[in-house]
Amino acid sequence: MIKLGLRTRPSARAIASLLALVGGGAIVVGACLPWMSYFAGLIPLRGIIGLNGRLLCAAGVLGVAAAGPLARARPGRVRHVTRAGAAALGIAVSAAAVWLLIGVRELTEGRAAHSMLAPKPGIGLVVVFIGGLLLAIEALVGRAVGESA
Repeated sequence: MIKLGLRTRPSARAIASLLALVGGGAIVVGACLPWMSYFAGLIPLRGIIGLNGRLLCAAGVLGVAAAGPLARARPGRVRHVTRAGAAALGIAVSAAAVWLLIGVRELTEGRAAHSMLAPKPGIGLVVVFIGGLLLAIEALVGRAVGESA
């Protein structure tokens, strides 16, 4: 017999794990998306072609990997260290994304000097920033919902 209408409240483990998974995935996707484009969008410059993009992609993979221990570990040292590490990683990724966004803005702002190239900012760094925020928020949500769940 199937009972419909049952509502279950997600646990702190599930919420923290989901935020780490989505945040890390967003960082990886954002590193692969174009950060800038030249010639009015004809030539995209993806973040993964440079060192900064590869480092951010690796940070995203670490964020996705943190989802496992956050979902399975019992309340204690492993989960606490994983949560703190993921939060620190999210803060570092968000700070790096802001710094890179400022750099992209400076490159695309001077239209007269690069009028032939017509550089435009891309969406990749914004996605990386949002993913970093989600990773950082997972520590706050896990504590707010409660460690015992």
